[in-house]
Amino acid sequence: MASVIAAGAALALAQGLPTVTVTRGERTIVIAQRTAGSDGARTVLANRNCEEGVLTNVFFGPVAGYVETAFEETVLLSQVAVVRVPSEQAEEDPVDAEAPTASDDDETVELYGGRVTFDRPGCIAEVDEEDALQVELRQGRTTVLGGRFFLDRGTDVATMDGPVSLTRAPVDGDDRPPLEATAGEMTFDVERERATLIGSVVVTSGERVSEADRLELDEAAGVALLTGSPAISRRGADEVRGNTLRYDLETDEVVAIGAVSATFEVELDD
Repeated sequence: MASVIAAGAALALAQGLPTVTVTRGERTIVIAQRTAGSDGARTVLANRNCEEGVLTNVFFGPVAGYVETAFEETVLLSQVAVVRVPSEQAEEDPVDAEAPTASDDDETVELYGGRVTFDRPGCIAEVDEEDALQVELRQGRTTVLGGRFFLDRGTDVATMDGPVSLTRAPVDGDDRPPLEATAGEMTFDVERERATLIGSVVVTSGERVSEADRLELDEAAGVALLTGSPAISRRGADEVRGNTLRYDLETDEVVAIGAVSATFEVELDD
C-alpha cells in the first residue's frame, strides 16, 4: 500500500493499479489508472520534484479511458490526469491511506488529452497535442466531449474548456434520434454532479431546435433548464420564447417559465 500524500488525497492500489482519492466536501473523487505500463500507460505518484511545495500525481494513458476520474454518478475519461496537492499538508497532517480524512479543498484535478513525455525526475516534460483525444464525461445516457477539465482548489465547480458537444442517447428500443447540443464551455457542480453548458447553446432533437445562453442538465430527472434573453425553442412553425425554458428530455416538450411569448401554426378548415 502506497503512503498517503495529503489529508483528503490518498494513494492506494486498486487491483494492482494506482489510484488517488480526493475528497471535496462530502463528495469523493477517485482518479485511477485503468491499464498497465505494458500497454503504454505511465503513472507517477507523490512526486516532490516537479513544483515547489507540491506533490504531483500524473496518470497517462495513450487511449482515452485508460485514465478514469469517477464521482458517484459521473465518470470522466481522459488520456492525462494531474492531481496536485500542497506537500505541507502531507507533512503536517499525515493519515492512513485506507482511511483518508476530510479535505481542506487544496487539491487541484486537471484532465486533458495528448501524449505525455516525462523527464528524468518523472515530471511532465512535454505534451504532444497532435491527435489529442477530448475529455469525455459520461452520466446516465448523456455524454459530453470537451477540452481541458479543471477543478481548482477551494471550489466545488469545475470547468471544461470548449467548444463542447453533448449527446443524450434515446432509451433502448426507441428509434428517435439522439438529442445533441453544442456550447462554448461547460461547468460541473461537483456536489450536485450537475453539468451546465454555457455560451451560444444550440440543442437539436429531431425537428426541435432550441437556443439559449445556458443549459443546466438534470440527467437523473431527464430535464434541462434553458436560460437566455430570451431562450428560444422551435419545432416547425411553432416557437416558444422565455427567460427560462423547462425542457423535458424524455418527451421532447418545452414549457416556458417567466416572461413568455409563443407562436403556433394552426390549420383551419375552410
